[in-house]
This record gives sequence, structure tokens and C-alpha cells, in this order.
Amino acid sequence: MAIRLTNVPIIRDSLTKYGINNIKLQNAILAVIGKESNFIPKSEDLNYTTVKRFKMYFSRVPDQLIPSLLNNPVALGNYVYSGKYGTPAGAGYLYRGRGLNQITYLDQYKKIGDQLGVDLVKNPDLLNKIEYAAPAAAIYFSNGIKTYRKKIIDKYGVDLAAIKPTDDPLKILKAVVNINAGLGAKQSLIDDQYGVSIPYYKLITKTPVINTTKTIFPIILGSIALYYLLKN
Repeated sequence: MAIRLTNVPIIRDSLTKYGINNIKLQNAILAVIGKESNFIPKSEDLNYTTVKRFKMYFSRVPDQLIPSLLNNPVALGNYVYSGKYGTPAGAGYLYRGRGLNQITYLDQYKKIGDQLGVDLVKNPDLLNKIEYAAPAAAIYFSNGIKTYRKKIIDKYGVDLAAIKPTDDPLKILKAVVNINAGLGAKQSLIDDQYGVSIPYYKLITKTPVINTTKTIFPIILGSIALYYLLKN
């Protein structure tokens, strides 16, 4: 499992550019991005080969359909993503998760592309290039913080748009996990994703905070280092 920490300062710069300046909030977002992609922009892998693993992620798919979706990423993408959030029939696989935080669905591709000034609908794979993925992720979280500000305050007691020095960093992390998963996500899913984000949060908070416009800090950290951090 490769982790590309060289992309972390690039992502921090994009977060700052789009108004996310608070270090606690940046760390929380970076932890979620780490959980989603190990800081490497990529397309969602929908090639599931076993029923057990398939059911871990797609528990609502009827059992009788599972055999036709195993080892068939295009069919699976079209089944789970088509017909939702502006994604037409047969386009679910095309607009599957991409980028640093796995942006999904045609509506999100269009909205973020418009804000970024590029056509992500026609060129979705641009999200797998760090120069587009970093600002796209920043835009996604900036939009989410604004859209769900009141709901997050009500649920977690933190205002992500005005974080105070006394705010609990782990409450901030859970709120960011909730934004990334969707406000309508099951609590069990949020709790699971929060748990997976914790080691990345440890990793990020032990990494020097730098700005790529001033310093280059090249580190590529593999699974051995992450395992060590999990034990400490």
C-alpha cells in the first residue's frame, strides 16, 4: 500500500486557496482524503471478485444480481450510480469515484468542473491528475461546509466555517467524514469511515506543515510506516 505524502502540501495549498485555512480542518480533510486514496488521485476500483467482499460495500444489492456484477466493473458502476444525481442510465461507470476523495455522479463532476473552469463531464479522468484533483477536492469540501453548516453544528456542535481553538479535533474529523459520506449516510457507515480515517489523522498530524510555494518536502511513506503509526 503506497502512500504519497508528497501530495499533501499540494492539497494544503489548494485548501487554503479555496478558503479552508484552519489547520484542524485541513488535517481532518487530509485524513479523509488519505482514507479515500492514500493521497494518490485514482479511479474507483469496482472489480469485486468475491461475494463476501462485494457485500461489505454493496449490501443492498439483491443476492440474485450479485453473480452478474462480480468481475464486471462496468455493470456494477452502471447499476449502483446510474439514475442518481443527474447520472443517466448507462453512465454510472463513467462517473464513478475519481480523484483524491472519489468525487462521484455527473452532477458533482459538472458542478466542480464549472467552479474549477474545466469540463470534467467530457474529461472525467482529469480528476486523476493531482493538479486538478487537489483543487477539486478543496472545492468539494468548501461546498459541503457551506451547504451543511447548520446541520453539522446541530449534529456535532462544531462550526466548520468558524472553528474555535477549543473545538475537539476528532469531532471536526467526524464532521468532515460525514460531509464526505453524505449527510444522509447511515451512522454505521460514518462510524466505520471515521475509524479508518484515524490512522491517517495520526499520520498527518505527525507530518510537518509546509507550503509548496516555499518548500518542497518529498516523502513517500509505505505501509510499514503507517503500521508503525497505528501502534503508537
